[in-house]
Amino acid sequence: MKVKVCIINIGNELLLGQTVNTNLSWIGKQLAELGLPVSRSITIQDEPDAIKSTLAEEWKTNDIVFVTGGLGPTDDDLTKACIAEFFGKNLEFREEVWQSVQFLFNRRNLKTPDVNRSQAMVPQDFEALLNKVGTAPGLYYKENGKSLFALPGVPVEMKHLYTDYIKDILAESYTPEPVFIRVLHTWNITESALAEKLKGLKPPQDMQLAWLPQTGRVDLRIYGTNESSVTDFMGRIYKIAQDVVWGVDDEKPQDVLQRLMIERNLTLSVAESCTGGLVQELITGIPGSSKYFAGGIIAYSNGIKTDLLNVKQETLDQFGAVSIETAREMAFGIRQKTNSTISISTTGIAGPDGGTPEKPVGTVCFAISDEKQTISRILVFNGDRKSIRWKAAEYVILLLIEHVRRKV
Repeated sequence: MKVKVCIINIGNELLLGQTVNTNLSWIGKQLAELGLPVSRSITIQDEPDAIKSTLAEEWKTNDIVFVTGGLGPTDDDLTKACIAEFFGKNLEFREEVWQSVQFLFNRRNLKTPDVNRSQAMVPQDFEALLNKVGTAPGLYYKENGKSLFALPGVPVEMKHLYTDYIKDILAESYTPEPVFIRVLHTWNITESALAEKLKGLKPPQDMQLAWLPQTGRVDLRIYGTNESSVTDFMGRIYKIAQDVVWGVDDEKPQDVLQRLMIERNLTLSVAESCTGGLVQELITGIPGSSKYFAGGIIAYSNGIKTDLLNVKQETLDQFGAVSIETAREMAFGIRQKTNSTISISTTGIAGPDGGTPEKPVGTVCFAISDEKQTISRILVFNGDRKSIRWKAAEYVILLLIEHVRRKV
């Protein structure tokens, strides 16, 4: 019998669009890997009637209910009291929770505010899941074979509680058939072109293939109940589409780049204009990047381009700052300055203003320079300023991955 799972997301900030609900996607992925895919998700206000009425409906129709958000110490955090009232349980003081809360403040040399004492109040018959990275404990309750988990809305706290406690509880309490998931990441190809490339390749009946268009790329997710079959089918896809595949599973472009650069004993430097340091942020966000990343310059102004990167003034005068000629000189200049074996550059118009008919908003020029050659590309991205910068930063990393793989 299929286990029905529901996630109740509580928070006015979610409904107002002020906070993106990354918790839902993360929990959903973890549960799917356990063979407990989410059947239903609902987002509601942090308001007593909404919380209790939603609990009444979902507890009646689901086997496992997750509740996220509203477990903080302030007056607008109502989830715990509503859960206790719904199940007819009194709140009772738990000394071990209070000690955990005080410890978190003490290690920062801070006095524990009295308001946080409320976080040591736990519904009777509930298990408190001690939070090592925050002051709000998770809650676990089981009744007639059904399970309820209440988690803080802060992503790092939610992930910690799920990983340290809930995953094991679910594995021991439910024995569904696990779902195995593999992902192929492709780029430089449209969804329709990729579909044409894979025309005639169909997954077996016990398997599903999902097409997931991303920003400037397409992911293919293969999932089923037989691990070897899933991996074999992914291999069949890879054999056909390997020229556009840049990574697998949870890999990010910067993960793949780092592995390739270190394996091939290459060093990298970066010169950025329109991306404003985002490329370097992605690269250095990965532990171990110092093994290959030499450094970079954010050359936003033309003066910095000429003074620090040796871009010729006549190049700027003739072709402009947003040009493949300038991008090439930026890449060459940063490589010479840092003595890296390879370098990349970006220069473009992220908007919302500054575009022309010849160079509209979204125009970005890229260059890669190594000891043998300097290559360049110019593309026009759609979207707002933030998305254009993000697409450009990821694109130049993917472009470099392709270049390094072809480098002899």
